[in-house]
Amino acid sequence: MYRPGAGRATAVCGGFACAYGFIGWLFFEHPLGVIALGLVGLSAGARRSGHYAARRKRSTAAQFEQMLFSVSSSLQAGKSVENAFRAAEEDIKRLYEGNRTTMLDQLERLNRKIENGTPAERAVMDFRQALSLAEIDHWADMFCTCKRTGGDLVRVMRQTSRAVVEKMTMERELAVLISGKQFEAKALAFVPFLIVAMFRYGSPEYMEPLYQGQGRLVMIAALGLLGFGKFAAEKLTRIEA
Repeated sequence: MYRPGAGRATAVCGGFACAYGFIGWLFFEHPLGVIALGLVGLSAGARRSGHYAARRKRSTAAQFEQMLFSVSSSLQAGKSVENAFRAAEEDIKRLYEGNRTTMLDQLERLNRKIENGTPAERAVMDFRQALSLAEIDHWADMFCTCKRTGGDLVRVMRQTSRAVVEKMTMERELAVLISGKQFEAKALAFVPFLIVAMFRYGSPEYMEPLYQGQGRLVMIAALGLLGFGKFAAEKLTRIEA
């Protein structure tokens, strides 16, 4: 069965396998080194695919923030809940100029369900389950509780939207800071491989002892230290979804 993004995930894994295989050749110039590092690259590519999924979640959260602004504005203007959701759908379409997004797809489904007679609370809970974001969970709980108890939906929606948006803004600012550190870590991790390549192909006789006998142990140790440094940098600069 086809899964969305499966082609991209395969391409990412293949790219990582090739890159790591080149590193294996650079450090060992032996087929076993290429194969071993290539397998490590496949594992790294699979983890990177998970990072792309987390990035899509953050993009969906940003679109949800825009939806909150639209729904709150419509409610304050005196529109019903149903019309507010329809207005939010149109606003998202205009913002993304016809590009299909997960948020837009689920918002369209929510509106179709309401038009077909599904209670707004049930449609919102289905919307929440489909997107599975913490921010949407909080908002959906508030919305359904307010609808059941007959509370002031406009005021509660405005306050809840403000709280959710403030939380998302803080998380986004933190993500920007961490992204800068991630770029610095990646740039520093690239330098040692560049130096090895310059010495190996610029002065091959100087590096020759490291590619035979006990010299290979030195290269294994050096590569292990570089791998540990990369692992530590990723742990320290990880952005949780």
